[in-house]
Amino acid sequence: MLREVYNAGILGLGSNMPEEVRKNDFWDNIDIENLSRKERSPFIGIEERRVFPEDLLPSDAETEAGRRAIKDSGLDLDQIDLVMVHSMLQDELIPGNASLVQYKLGLENAGAWNMDTCCSSFVTMAIAASNLIAMGTFKNILIITSVFHRHILDYTHYISPSLGDGCAAVVMGRVSEGRGYMGSHCSSNGAYHDAFTLKEKIPDGKGWSHFRPSPAKPVLVFNPDTAYKIGKNSLNDMMSVLNTLLVKTNVNCEDIGFFISHQPVYWSHDAWRDGLGIPANKSYQTFNKYGNIASTTIPVNLFEANEKGMLKADDIVLMTSSGAGENFSAAIFKWGK
Repeated sequence: MLREVYNAGILGLGSNMPEEVRKNDFWDNIDIENLSRKERSPFIGIEERRVFPEDLLPSDAETEAGRRAIKDSGLDLDQIDLVMVHSMLQDELIPGNASLVQYKLGLENAGAWNMDTCCSSFVTMAIAASNLIAMGTFKNILIITSVFHRHILDYTHYISPSLGDGCAAVVMGRVSEGRGYMGSHCSSNGAYHDAFTLKEKIPDGKGWSHFRPSPAKPVLVFNPDTAYKIGKNSLNDMMSVLNTLLVKTNVNCEDIGFFISHQPVYWSHDAWRDGLGIPANKSYQTFNKYGNIASTTIPVNLFEANEKGMLKADDIVLMTSSGAGENFSAAIFKWGK
């Protein structure tokens, strides 16, 4: 059966970054494990990061980000027919936050889906939303991501200074002919699955007497051997995905008007951009002030780049991300409504 295919793109952007700024001196009196044996300081490339209040629910941060994106899109609440949410972390172990955010926003006509490919979740959701809109299954989709690293960090761990909190949202819908989603490519390698996991442990440096409540809590833990392999192979793995995407979409590196990516470590964004030969003035990254903010990175940076006038109508925008698991997702859009 033949059916009309619609052009799908971004209609609105919303950022909800924490007000609290945590600078590097937070760690002045914290004994970072194995620091003396590391070749590099954990503070390279980062001066500060943002931290949400201790008692703020992720769903409340997500609701506010969604509200801002909807306002920016110019749509009414009843025009949103699907909400996609990635929460790291969500309010409860189960269920996810999507239906709760849908309720808090008053989106009475919208379904609600939780989606998760870890740090690459925004790109994954943008790809899924683009194709659902293109086929007419949904018309306007709200995508929200959040990360609350503060609740799962062991501050004595070497990587803790590079992780921050954040929340952002976009609204996707139908755009004019010749604009919007052009194509995507994804890959995965489960051999890296144990590099970053969440386990219950007693944070280093905390003692515990048997007659007191256990201080154990879920924290991010790392397999250093697997994490090293991810870093070592990062450029080759990402270039494989990006080059395949360029072939699929018949786009040349010189055609790319703007490059935006996840920023898991201080060097990754620049390395991936330079791998394609894209000039620095055609990209935007915020590692120095936000650090690694997981799946929130790309929508936050899109919001800020757009506010700065860096995104022009009909720019070909390449967005890409890695995600723990390990997976890689990339997509190309022609900017504008």
